[in-house]
Amino acid sequence: MLKSIQNISFIVKGKKTHAKGETFTQDNVGEEKERFLISLDLISLKTRKDYDLFGRVGEFYFKIDGAKTFKARFPNKGVIKLQKNQAFTSKADLSLWSQFKTVKRGEKSTEHIKVIIREMDHLKKDQTIAEQEFEIKLPQKTQYVIVQDKNEDTKAKIRIQATRTRY
Repeated sequence: MLKSIQNISFIVKGKKTHAKGETFTQDNVGEEKERFLISLDLISLKTRKDYDLFGRVGEFYFKIDGAKTFKARFPNKGVIKLQKNQAFTSKADLSLWSQFKTVKRGEKSTEHIKVIIREMDHLKKDQTIAEQEFEIKLPQKTQYVIVQDKNEDTKAKIRIQATRTRY
């Protein structure tokens, strides 16, 4: 004898799934203000030099700094390991730093961001490879920049975005 078992699922119609007081209008910044998402994304990192004393791998990380900005390190823990003539790329662009900023509508605003590439060495103090400061005007078109050392041995390609958002 064969028995058939049927899975019965119940669907509750009209179940409330929204938050109390939720609306689908623009966010709570008001009509007189605009909100922007500012972000720095790593496209690629390439080195042509051997930074390690014993000829192994260079261990790189980024520091993002600014006067009135949240300071950040990328990666948060660990390093990007590259040998001589090796490049680091990712299928998805990696966010080095991001921040929301609210400004009055029509008012011009700028953010000053400093990008620092450092090489970590366990035997001595971390070495600053390259350092560059950027002025980001709100709003601005997407910009691709290259941060590199003096001798152009290490280069990082970075995307800077400052897009208007509702959130």
